[in-house]
Amino acid sequence: MRLNLPAIYEPRGGVPQVIADGAAFHEASEEQITVRLLLAMLRRRREVLFLTLAICVVLALVWTTALPRIYRSSADVVMITRSTEVVPNDDEQVNEGPTRSEEVETQIQLIRSREMAGQVLDRTGLLEDEGFRADVAEPRTALDNILATLGIRRGRAAAGVDSASPAFREAAVTYLITRLDVARVGESFNLRIAFDDSDPRRAASVANTYARLFTTDDARERARTNATAARVLQTRVDELRQAANRTFAAVQSYRVRTGLLSSAATSLTEQEISTYNQQIAAARAEAAQDAAALSSARGQLRSGGADGVGEAAASQVVSALRAQRAQLVIRERDMSQRYFDGNPDLVTVRRQIVDIDRQIAAEVNRSLKGLESRAQASAERLSSLLASRSGTRSQLSTDNSALVALADLEKRAQAAQTLYQSYLDRYSAVVAGSGSEQPTARLISAANVPILPESPDLVLNLALGLVVGVLLGAMLAIVSELSYRGLTTLDDVEGRLGIRGLGFVPAYRTVDPHAGSPLDTVREYPDGAFSEALRNVIVSIRQAASGPCKVIAITSAIPGEGKSTIAACMGRALAMAGERAAVIDCDVIRAQLSKQFGLADGAPGLHEALHSETGRIAQYQEAHSTMRVIPITRPFPKGERLTERGRLHRVIARLREDFDVIILDCPPILPIAESREIVSLADNVVLVVRWRRTIDRVISAAVRQLPIRTIKDLGIVLNLVDMKKQVRFGGTDAASFYEQYRRYYA
Repeated sequence: MRLNLPAIYEPRGGVPQVIADGAAFHEASEEQITVRLLLAMLRRRREVLFLTLAICVVLALVWTTALPRIYRSSADVVMITRSTEVVPNDDEQVNEGPTRSEEVETQIQLIRSREMAGQVLDRTGLLEDEGFRADVAEPRTALDNILATLGIRRGRAAAGVDSASPAFREAAVTYLITRLDVARVGESFNLRIAFDDSDPRRAASVANTYARLFTTDDARERARTNATAARVLQTRVDELRQAANRTFAAVQSYRVRTGLLSSAATSLTEQEISTYNQQIAAARAEAAQDAAALSSARGQLRSGGADGVGEAAASQVVSALRAQRAQLVIRERDMSQRYFDGNPDLVTVRRQIVDIDRQIAAEVNRSLKGLESRAQASAERLSSLLASRSGTRSQLSTDNSALVALADLEKRAQAAQTLYQSYLDRYSAVVAGSGSEQPTARLISAANVPILPESPDLVLNLALGLVVGVLLGAMLAIVSELSYRGLTTLDDVEGRLGIRGLGFVPAYRTVDPHAGSPLDTVREYPDGAFSEALRNVIVSIRQAASGPCKVIAITSAIPGEGKSTIAACMGRALAMAGERAAVIDCDVIRAQLSKQFGLADGAPGLHEALHSETGRIAQYQEAHSTMRVIPITRPFPKGERLTERGRLHRVIARLREDFDVIILDCPPILPIAESREIVSLADNVVLVVRWRRTIDRVISAAVRQLPIRTIKDLGIVLNLVDMKKQVRFGGTDAASFYEQYRRYYA
């Protein structure tokens, strides 16, 4: 014979587990976590989910209320990338504006500077604003924000603040800088200047002041710079002009002292020497030529007489005389042939020849004298040129020595003049540009007074609170459900405990139709959902029974599970179905069954039946059915037990002969030890467990107390099931699908 033992008697321990044959086998198993299971958990714990969600939304609302109302106002300015100067530059180059990100970042840092923040303070007069002083001296608290939301203004200490103190001014500057936001719009040259403040008008005023200061600051600063530069440059120009004049006067004075009146003095001297050299060369050649001609003529004269002098032959006079002489010679030769020597004509001719010879000789002598004079003149001219060149060379040497010092003086004078000219040009440009400075940025969109606060964002915070609430609520719901050890479905019963689930009994108010009490609901609506659930339990008990199913013990682990009500309702349902049913109240301490039927009034009852010598058992027929009730009508003596001496055994044995079904309303197992003996007298044991209240550890402890032989026919019934909630808990028993068939009973 095979025994069905609970898991507590196995060496490995764990939750109770029935080891049975065939359909009676149920094994505890861990349910896999699926999406369906998680959704079922959320449906079961939707109160936790909604409560957490509500708390998070309320906290988000409170947090939003506690946060300061920050209004953001922004102004847009554009940086001008090309020069708009009225006075052009001398170099006629286009003055490009900021074109690089680094330069744009520089402009942003300029706007965020403490200097500009101080100018904004002075321009807006914020130091005279009591509200601003209060915000700087004593920032608003969460209480102030909440009161402001309710329309209550709490006074803050601002009257005693010294707005003129440097420390407070620095704090105010820091206040402005920390609430200022300057950003570049995309990749353009637009800058968005935004200011955050609790006062919308103040936010717009500060943003506009920043924008206007930025658009005019550059021109204003350049005007101040130009005015300062003009004053400095004027003084400097005067100094440089005097210095240039002094250096120029020094150069001219030195020129006068050294005779370098012309800047090209040395060049002229060098040219003069060059001319002298050329003239000397020519004079030397001419003198040599004249001396050679003179020497040649003298030699010719000595060797050949006057006729041999070549210089004389070149003379026209000599040539004419020689021509005459030649004619006279011809005549004389002709006459000498015809006449005697004494012929007067011949004598005359000969005398004429002699005269011409004397004239030629005299002319030759004159030519020689001319050559001598010309040679002497050439020599003297050469000597003069040599002397002049020597003097010019001496002057050139002196001029070159003086020119070194002159060059130094001229360089100094030129440097002074150049510096003076550059300062003069700069001064002229500054003076010309003064008053015509143009800004490098302009305002394209002024800041408006905001209507809605930038922060806190109520919609966003509520949305975040909603999301956090859903996530946190879902987490708490799942964690609480996973940590919850109560029994919700028959899957929980069989999965966690390994014990057969016989069915469920609804809380009568959660099903339709229903009457004023469970017993009345069975009587008035025998075909309703409540009665059908009882019959389903009875059928499950009988189908699960391995033997005769005549005596059914109904018990619970602890009090308050509703076992007496189930016993009474099952008895009435069986009686209304035509079966002979008897219900015995075996709970001597509370006797709840007897009180339900109003039979605890001292009339004969179970006590008398146990002590009857004749075997007579007092039975009371229930008013609305044929069910019989054996109540406990009087208290049992202290220490007396129902099962002692086999008294309850005999009573049940006698009732077996008269009734089809005997229901034993047993006391709870954990507090009453006798319960284990009473349930051992039954064919089947029904353990009533209150739905989603009694945890599995309590059931396991109760099952451990039961006799081993009763485990085989043990089953669990979930009582007081809220059918409206059960449908969202995701089980696989009939109660989980109540919504699909509840209209069937209408």
